[in-house]
Amino acid sequence: MKKIQKIALILGNRESQEIQEAVTYTKEIIASHQLECFEVDNFGYRGNLTYPEPIMQAISETDLIIVFGGDGTFLGIARKVHQFNIPLLGVNLGRLGFLTDLDQQSLSEHLSEIIVGDVQFEERFLLKASIDGDFRSFAMNDVVIHKTELSRLIEIDVYVDQQYLSTYRSDGLILATPTGSTAYSLSTGGPIIYPTLPAIVLSPICPHTFSHRPLVIPSNSRIDVVISDREKNPVNITCDGQELFTLSSGETLTIEPSDHLLTLLHSKDYHYFSILKEKLNWGNQPNVRR
Repeated sequence: MKKIQKIALILGNRESQEIQEAVTYTKEIIASHQLECFEVDNFGYRGNLTYPEPIMQAISETDLIIVFGGDGTFLGIARKVHQFNIPLLGVNLGRLGFLTDLDQQSLSEHLSEIIVGDVQFEERFLLKASIDGDFRSFAMNDVVIHKTELSRLIEIDVYVDQQYLSTYRSDGLILATPTGSTAYSLSTGGPIIYPTLPAIVLSPICPHTFSHRPLVIPSNSRIDVVISDREKNPVNITCDGQELFTLSSGETLTIEPSDHLLTLLHSKDYHYFSILKEKLNWGNQPNVRR
């Protein structure tokens, strides 16, 4: 890992008292190591695909990005900055904290260790969504194809590496990364995929046939989706539940891995299975009265 000299502190919302306290404490530790830092308030740019050029330039010159907020904040920031190949560290000031795995207490315990490089890191890939070759958005968790306001099934044809896979008649289809396998895809019966595995899971939402089960394919696959000839209504596309656009009849939605990997930093005692148990109650037995 590159020696840390300059750090970007990206705040989910500068008006949050809890975030202000965490940032103040973080800046004290950074100063004690004689390092530089600057703040970016993400709140005003939540709906943007990127930050203004001066902010992007400043972030690109840092060695570490620390994100203060919840998982939603982290996802939005990851889509904006992952192309810089700068490690991200998440401080959870939201609810679940699956991606932002440090909290206030563990921040005080581990931040100095992380700054000096006593840290774990792992690489995650993002998906890139385009329509007819025009880029629309990245997604760290998932790209979801779903019906519009009409309460009816959609019908879409799916191709993997230019080979016809199937026609899905369902409420929608989730294309999830391993990172996103514990999000929306999980609630539809999709598998939990270890986060560093090179895989994409296709999870149908309420399919009209029992044979359409979640399917895991290689992460370097190209997935093309078109609206079936029998279906004329447009469908909605969302990336990480935050970016929304529409796929119309005759257009092709293409999903493929981004050209850049995202590096996540964790404290040295981080364990993925511990996160599953803590955040999802994975494997915990219910209390049984005898």
